[in-house]
Amino acid sequence: MSVAKGLAERILSPVSQERSFYFYLEEGRPLDSVARNLKEFGEILKTVDVKSLEFHSGRGDFEKWVYMLGDVELSKSLVKLRSSGFKGEKLRSELVRVVQTRVRQLQRSVSR
Repeated sequence: MSVAKGLAERILSPVSQERSFYFYLEEGRPLDSVARNLKEFGEILKTVDVKSLEFHSGRGDFEKWVYMLGDVELSKSLVKLRSSGFKGEKLRSELVRVVQTRVRQLQRSVSR
């Protein structure tokens, strides 16, 4: 599915510190991992503690952040992924796959 160049650029652009995604292990336990754009987010998903992924996925944090970036399609995909109930490394691999596939798709739209 093609994405309008302007929208793709906006979704891929860095956001302010206040709008960045801060990874937590649990409530009140922040990690040193911060994503300022969707590409960084996809990279951090590969290595951050899997408990952080389960924490954020369970709360719907990922799809809310991606929606804030302006990516309704990816947000919907993350809702579906959350409802699948994946845990542990299966959750990680699916998150990485979905996010990185979308990043590549957006990058292709930008380079057109």
